[in-house]
Amino acid sequence: MNSLSSYLNSFTSGIAVIARPKLNGLGEHWGVLLPNGMVAHTTDGKGPHYVTYQEFSAGKQVKEIRKVPMSEKQATLSRVHQEISQPSDYDLLANNCEIFANRITGGAPESQQVKWGFLLALAGFSVFLAKAG
Repeated sequence: MNSLSSYLNSFTSGIAVIARPKLNGLGEHWGVLLPNGMVAHTTDGKGPHYVTYQEFSAGKQVKEIRKVPMSEKQATLSRVHQEISQPSDYDLLANNCEIFANRITGGAPESQQVKWGFLLALAGFSVFLAKAG
């Protein structure tokens, strides 16, 4: 997805879960592109908030994870409003950007990135124990 205008032209009045590479290079940062072109996302230190598409992209390539069905549009907008007006603190394991995007779009509040990170850490620890033992 190269620009907001070309994306919005292809998806009029819709909502989509989007992602870009994290600025530290490890994993993806997720957000929800709203019909007005703003992105709802959560970050450490700020919690849930709105930014422009350009601010969200931070000069990185943005990709679409999935479109939110039109039947979920109103419920998603309601959840976004609730999350922004009554914010929950960011938590890497329990309330990160991926969990936030999934939850407000009606998906399961989970993070595959956290699950994979945990599995990789567990595998690394197992290798360490095997070599130490």
